[in-house]
Amino acid sequence: MSKNIIKKDTLYVASKKSMYLKIISLFVSAVIVAFIFILLGNKYIIYNSKDVYAKNLELNKAISEIKSTIKERNSTIKDLEAINEEISSILNKYTDAVKFEVAAAEKIKTDLFKKDEEILDLNRQINYYKFLSNSSNKNNIISIENFNIKKILSGNSLSYNFLLLSNISDKNIKATYEIYYDGVDLSSNKLIKYHNANIIKNRVMFKNYLKLSGNITLVENQKIKALYLVVKYKSKTYKYTHTIIES
Repeated sequence: MSKNIIKKDTLYVASKKSMYLKIISLFVSAVIVAFIFILLGNKYIIYNSKDVYAKNLELNKAISEIKSTIKERNSTIKDLEAINEEISSILNKYTDAVKFEVAAAEKIKTDLFKKDEEILDLNRQINYYKFLSNSSNKNNIISIENFNIKKILSGNSLSYNFLLLSNISDKNIKATYEIYYDGVDLSSNKLIKYHNANIIKNRVMFKNYLKLSGNITLVENQKIKALYLVVKYKSKTYKYTHTIIES
């Protein structure tokens, strides 16, 4: 019986030893696998770190290039701004000079126009006094001279101008005038007799002489043959007839 017990104890110890050996073998295998895993992981990390480092170097290089380009462009912008300021200064000086020249030219033009008006006024006065000295119609206070008409190309109108002269020097004359016309209505062949042209601003006031001008609007399809200028001063009426000669 004691032999059986010893045999069982021997088998139990051997079984327990075998279990320990298996546990130790599994532990060693696990350690080896973990070691291999750690080595591979470190290798992968190192490999990735190299790739990240290389990409970081490329990114830093690109950033440096962009910074350099921005710096160059900023320098170019500053140079262009300086050139622009210089050009603007030159243009401002040129513009001021041109404005001065234009202003001077306008002043000269205005002065010349005033002188021309003065000369024209003097000529009118000379012609007026010549008219007074040579006038054969000194019994009439008003004389009508230089009546002219001209057809306006755009529209159915006539432009007119004439000169009123006073046979009494330095006398204020207040008068009115009307224009009438004879003609024919081409659409109906009816004669038009002494038709009032309806001058709106027909009141005049002058001393010595006055040149008047204006437009007459005609009805369509009317042909004018004669115009009559009628000037009324106080109780007297002065007439002038202008016959249109067909060419």
